[in-house]
Amino acid sequence: MIASWAIVFALVTAIFCVYQLLTARRPHFPPGPKGSPFIGNLLQMGGDHTEMLFKEWAARFGDIVYIQVLNQPMVILSDLQATRDLLEKRSSIYSDRPRFVLFSELMGWHSASTHVRYGPRFRKHRRFIQQVFNQRAATAFHPLQERETLVLLDNLIQAPDVFVRHFKRFAAATIFPITYGHTITSVDDAFIKLAEEAATLTVESGSPAATLVDFFPVLRHIPTWAPFSGFKRKALETRKAVDKMMNVPFDMVKKEMRSGQARPCFTSTLLEMHCDPGKDASNSEDEQDIKGAAGTLYAGKAVHSRMFLCLDSHLVVLAAEDTTVAVMQSFILAMVRHPEVFRKAQDEMDRVIGSGRLPTLNDRGSLPYLECVLKEVLRWNPPVPLGMPHRVMEDDIYRGYHIPKGTTVIANIFAILHDCFQPDVLYPERYIENSDLPDPREVVFGFGRRSA
Repeated sequence: MIASWAIVFALVTAIFCVYQLLTARRPHFPPGPKGSPFIGNLLQMGGDHTEMLFKEWAARFGDIVYIQVLNQPMVILSDLQATRDLLEKRSSIYSDRPRFVLFSELMGWHSASTHVRYGPRFRKHRRFIQQVFNQRAATAFHPLQERETLVLLDNLIQAPDVFVRHFKRFAAATIFPITYGHTITSVDDAFIKLAEEAATLTVESGSPAATLVDFFPVLRHIPTWAPFSGFKRKALETRKAVDKMMNVPFDMVKKEMRSGQARPCFTSTLLEMHCDPGKDASNSEDEQDIKGAAGTLYAGKAVHSRMFLCLDSHLVVLAAEDTTVAVMQSFILAMVRHPEVFRKAQDEMDRVIGSGRLPTLNDRGSLPYLECVLKEVLRWNPPVPLGMPHRVMEDDIYRGYHIPKGTTVIANIFAILHDCFQPDVLYPERYIENSDLPDPREVVFGFGRRSA
């Protein structure tokens, strides 16, 4: 009997020691919802408003939430200070992107600046964009923006019922001449159609089942004739549309440069600085990077800039609606629902501008209430509720929590901007009454070295 109790005691002691050893060695991850074996929190990700789910988790577990989807660890940030501490102050190790096998390697978005992995090539993309889009250049774009604004207003007067089409034309018309030197006169422009086709196919091909290839990259080698390879066939079809969207306007600029008819633009300027457009340099690294950076700006108005994280499939899904159009639609919605805000903004403009002319960008400093309205619309309904995912390049410790190398880090922009008094209420005066509130423009366009 004593021997039996001794065996039981020894067994319990051994189990306790093993448990202590395992828990002592286990890293102290941030808190988060409990997942299931093997699949982690995958089944909890369903739904169309993942940012709301993340916000609920933040209320339960804190502003830094740790989850795991299949074999991928993730950290969700719902606090502005934590987001800035990691994605900005520690940007040297938080600026990478996850490996997007489906979108980058199969669909062909690999050359877009938004998807390029952190390193020398990404820094080159940033340098290209900064060489053309500096502060002086931004001021030089004002006449184009004001001219297209007048066209937009005229279109709205002529056909107010199709205001979304007018917004789409305006968004393209303000970026395409800058990027490729081509004037957009209609929403039916061929280049807009190219971007819309690429966007539509990207969304249709990015189903949750298809994105399993990101967790199991070996699936990318499945032959297109094999069973369960439909995702690959759709992805390769999308790749043709993406390549066409990238190549057609780029080749147009090269052709115009050879004939001496090219207008000064982002693409022609960089080709003159870094390549010889008169030669066949289509395989040169610089030319491919210029094409990718230009395509990002081009697609950024029709494809890329309306990015959100569809975490029931884990990967970034591209929706064919850009931030410019989304913000303009939000503004219309806000003014219709809150006519008292519209009247105050109109009264300020009448008082400052008068009735003899239209406002210009130079008047913004004299219209403080209107500036608050624009901030509040961005905060109230951010066009991108979740930031594009970052990838941690080294093991890190933050607030005592272990964040392992390879973790995907996502900023919950919606939660950050709704961390205020009565967040669902449109109240522009909050920016006058509380100067400590963050400027939404510094949040919605990303953080650190990946900010737009």
